[in-house]
Amino acid sequence: MKPTLVALAVALASGALHADNELDTLLVEGQTELQTTDKARVSEAQGATTITSEDLVEAQASNLADALQNNASVQVDEVGGSRGSEITIRGQSGNAVSVRVEGAPNNRSQIMHKGSNDRDTIWLNMDMYESVTVIPGAAANTYGNGSTGGVVLLETKDPESIIRDGRDWGANLRYTHETNGEANGISADVAKQFSDKFSANATISAKDTDAYEDANGVKTDNGSTGSEDLSYLLKGVFTPNDEQRLEASILKNNMDYSDFADDGTETKKEVRDQTLSGQYTYNPKDNDLVDLKVRVSRAESDQESDGGTDTWENAGGVTTTYAEIENTSVLYPTQNTMHVVRYGLDYTFDDVRMVYDNDDGTPKQVERTSIGAYLSDTMHIGEDLELSGSLRYDQYDADFNGDSFEGEDSINSKLSAVWKPFENTSVHGLGFTALVGSGYRAPAVYEIYGKGFPSEPFSGTDADGDGVYETGNVSGCMDGHGNWCVIPNEDLTGETSLDTEVGLTFERMGVWQAQDRVNASVSYIHTDLKDKIYNDTLGTLDSSLGTYNGGVYNVRQFVNKDEAAVFGWELAAGYDSPLVFANFTLQDMNGYVVEDDGSKTKDTSLVPRSVSVTLGTYFNDQKGRVGLDTKYRKGRSYFGGRNGTTEYTYKGYTVYDVFASYQFSDNLSAQLRVDNVTDELYSKSQTSEDSSTGADTTSYQPGRNFKLGVNYRF
Repeated sequence: MKPTLVALAVALASGALHADNELDTLLVEGQTELQTTDKARVSEAQGATTITSEDLVEAQASNLADALQNNASVQVDEVGGSRGSEITIRGQSGNAVSVRVEGAPNNRSQIMHKGSNDRDTIWLNMDMYESVTVIPGAAANTYGNGSTGGVVLLETKDPESIIRDGRDWGANLRYTHETNGEANGISADVAKQFSDKFSANATISAKDTDAYEDANGVKTDNGSTGSEDLSYLLKGVFTPNDEQRLEASILKNNMDYSDFADDGTETKKEVRDQTLSGQYTYNPKDNDLVDLKVRVSRAESDQESDGGTDTWENAGGVTTTYAEIENTSVLYPTQNTMHVVRYGLDYTFDDVRMVYDNDDGTPKQVERTSIGAYLSDTMHIGEDLELSGSLRYDQYDADFNGDSFEGEDSINSKLSAVWKPFENTSVHGLGFTALVGSGYRAPAVYEIYGKGFPSEPFSGTDADGDGVYETGNVSGCMDGHGNWCVIPNEDLTGETSLDTEVGLTFERMGVWQAQDRVNASVSYIHTDLKDKIYNDTLGTLDSSLGTYNGGVYNVRQFVNKDEAAVFGWELAAGYDSPLVFANFTLQDMNGYVVEDDGSKTKDTSLVPRSVSVTLGTYFNDQKGRVGLDTKYRKGRSYFGGRNGTTEYTYKGYTVYDVFASYQFSDNLSAQLRVDNVTDELYSKSQTSEDSSTGADTTSYQPGRNFKLGVNYRF
């Protein structure tokens, strides 16, 4: 920590502080955390929440849904058991949410017409990560693309998180077992400080999971919920002095699994994810104007499938190259104020390999390039007030078979405030929060060029405006997947959101006893979605020009419509003491869509309400703990589909989990968890039935599942 920052923080806090030189942060009770450039661009006071690898182990998080179950802003639905995760932040998902590993966006959602159970799926092995940070809504606008919904940032483990104090090496070994699906997993971390300048760490994780059974003892999705996973991480860290740090890492995830049709036909699939990353930071202690970070990452994801024939073929892939340069400067420091200014540039290049092939058998490829720049200023005024403002510029272009597209520039801003005016009164710890800002997401490549990616794009005319296209090239239409003729839209712009948030926050230690802690926050959020991208039906192709299986082709186009909003409440509260602990989160969201005639229709596709409650107690000097988790989601029903006449019904549910853990020694700990302890039959998916027999074909979640974890730290 630089001397100026320390001195100013002490003066601003006018109270107790705790400095941690290794982490380069300063924690002041009742005050914001001052962060360096190698941290997230948004602090906890401004809306970010972070969980660490220790939290992940304690929660026995086998997937992202387990890891983020107590985050009020996020809902995560598993795909194919624990194979993947679909992330929704404040009612928005898919391209509206950006998931980034070591900085690189996971842009697999650019591949269209994946299998339905793979759509918008993120594959993550939680054993690899040191931290998971969620920044919801426009609070994340300095990250650019994906900030209409929010961003999820994952950083891999470092040597420092594995090496024990007083040693130059460290190692961890972890074994997990689950009874439902007969899952067995083992992971190991090793790290070594080779010299005062170089250290390295490695993690390897393997897990074999069979298909799980629902509460009725039925294997969900015909048994398509098992997988074999193998992941590894290698990282090296070079620190020539206290001011500089250089990291290089490779992260590899391999997943093999099978999908089974109703008749038992097996389709084998393989997913191969790889992330390469290099990062340099320079933070001179005697220069408040320089706190530099440069990072380059390359994320590659590919899927292959045998199509049920043992002949393996491309099933889509994307390589994303990402680069960023950032700096933080402390400007105009005085006794009562401090400006922390952060600014940077970033570049993203997506090389998308579609599931469709060229005539020579190679995958069709689409490229998208995005550049952005941002400037933010966080101003600390005394110990009571923090003001933050930011500007973000984004621009993108795309290319498919020489058909280039240049998108419009987008500039988005954000203002936020945290005010704690009662720090010298009996209600100290109480504060007010407010945010007004806009987020952004660029169009996906399939939204620009259409979904089929035929050899030539579709073009046609509806001269008399009756909804029937009298001219058009059938060669530009897509057979199957809806039989669409999609007109490319060169005027398509990126989506933006306008967020307004107001709330209360409370944090205090020593409320009822000297060592307890209470924290709570409640916020009202209203998000107007501007230029939202929809797949609009323009009409049909004249049957004299061509038909598919005796039916007409639909003519469609992705268009911008300024016609949606999402709004509601978020509440989070926690209590921790030497004896008991508790957490409560609630998200209650609603929305509406503006129809063509200007009327507003309720958006019933949103999950209307979700609640998570944790209650527990410590015992034996906090070496052990036992507790209960409760998860509730309200049901919903709405009409949608291609013609808007299909009814989708999602049933509500309440599920109870119990857990226990014990620290037997400094080295050995164990966790036991029983998910769905009452063996409730429930689903996060829409209800469905066989059209011929009427049999229930809903994809249900696992029934009762005992999960054991044993950890040994060498």
